[in-house]
Amino acid sequence: MIPYTHWSYFPDQASAQSCADELADYVTRIRETEDSKWLLLAGRDVEASGLIERHAEVEAIVVRHGGDYDGGEATYQEGRPVVDPVLTDEPGPHPTDGT
Repeated sequence: MIPYTHWSYFPDQASAQSCADELADYVTRIRETEDSKWLLLAGRDVEASGLIERHAEVEAIVVRHGGDYDGGEATYQEGRPVVDPVLTDEPGPHPTDGT
């Protein structure tokens, strides 16, 4: 099992929230981007062997809510997979916030 975060972008906050509601078994965070889109991060622990199926499942949900699925990633720290700091509201560098 590894912590894994899916990324998707929406034209408005309401559609991002609707998608997050459907992804109830994920930890989700929504934030507005600099180009006025809404980023939805959805993370949870997954079996590494099931990532292809998980991508397809999450992408279908995102598309159904009008979003653009941008894939996913595991975040590593000192060679070990860790929960994306944005999902835990911890400070730290992240590509979407410029820090």
